[in-house]
Amino acid sequence: MDGEGFTLYRFNPDTPDPSRSTCNDGCAVAWPPVLGKHQVQYVGLQRKNIDSLHRKDGSVQMSIGKWPVYRFAQDTAPGQINGQGVDGNWFAVAPDGSRAGAH
Repeated sequence: MDGEGFTLYRFNPDTPDPSRSTCNDGCAVAWPPVLGKHQVQYVGLQRKNIDSLHRKDGSVQMSIGKWPVYRFAQDTAPGQINGQGVDGNWFAVAPDGSRAGAH
């Protein structure tokens, strides 16, 4: 979760090494990337797991455990997890970058 209590997500088609976001254009409207690295306080994260990457549009996106992270536009209130498991590719991100709640 971010400092406002919103769930952060990772996208399976992205890559952690090297950190690369594949969610662009319309995808980034539904799944807004978390931009910047230290602009917001993040809950339960160790600084060593927080980094950033450059997106194809030139913006800087936050990563956790080298995975690019996003919010879900349909999460309209803190604590919601409406994006969990969407299309079998979107999962809440754990503090180390792994998929939270993955079985």
